[in-house]
Amino acid sequence: MTNMMKKIVFMLPIIAGICWGCCGVFVRALDEAGFNNITITFSRVIIVVILFGLFLMVYDRRLFHIELRQIPLIALLGISGQFLFNICYNTAILKLSLSLATILLCTAPVFVIIFGAILFHEKITPVRVICMISVLAGCVLLSGIVESGGLMWSVFGLAMGVGTAICNAVSTMATNEASDIQKIHPLTVQFYAALFALLPMLPFADYSAVGNFIAVSPAAHIPYLIVYALIAALLPNLLFNIAFKFMDSGIVSILASGAEPTSALIFGLLVYREVPTVFGLIGTALVIAAIIVLTKSVSSEKA
Repeated sequence: MTNMMKKIVFMLPIIAGICWGCCGVFVRALDEAGFNNITITFSRVIIVVILFGLFLMVYDRRLFHIELRQIPLIALLGISGQFLFNICYNTAILKLSLSLATILLCTAPVFVIIFGAILFHEKITPVRVICMISVLAGCVLLSGIVESGGLMWSVFGLAMGVGTAICNAVSTMATNEASDIQKIHPLTVQFYAALFALLPMLPFADYSAVGNFIAVSPAAHIPYLIVYALIAALLPNLLFNIAFKFMDSGIVSILASGAEPTSALIFGLLVYREVPTVFGLIGTALVIAAIIVLTKSVSSEKA
């Protein structure tokens, strides 16, 4: 691989993290346009399903094949990783500062470790314990609980932020089972996961809100919804998966984990004037550092 290619590959997880970090801007804009929580998620997932379906029809229709025994796992992935995840994350974005909502999402590796210990009897090492405590301390500093005039927060928003991390952890474990153990093609996994996430939203989505939003300015709002789906799901997932083919998984996770909360903090500052306090900056640095150490530790143990 040439030096130029190495630089490009190095940027892939960073770009993915930036994409995930800017999702809050889209969510808040759609909320102001009259979309409720489920409709915000619906508008994103249905576009993902349509685009994935069209791509698979052109690329390789055999990827639509799925075995009956694989359906429960992919259904779990779709409902937890896309439906419940987005519902919790959208709520956290609306109730918390963007940086805090994203930091809570980045605590997912902590729950992966906890679930791994409970379900698979994986060891919880001293390094992992220290990192989990550091993450918790960082989130407390970021929340504004310890100071007046801190970043926007609420108990309900914090609960939804933690729910986001739990859903992400379940999704991570299900994805690993589907791709690495059952060897289901990643494109098949992503298409059916999005489809299973879409199904429970169909009866509850506010179709009139979507129709009114598009009717106001079709030339602007249709591309806006497509861009939202691309930036929030398709593009970062694709870049993330490509990066895994050329780089160590630990490094990929570190780069994405650092870029995501950092970009959310920057977008929150530039777009919504959410100025982080000193405690908030310390909390952000503490969480990012803990996630980096934690990811490196897990990566070295698997090597």
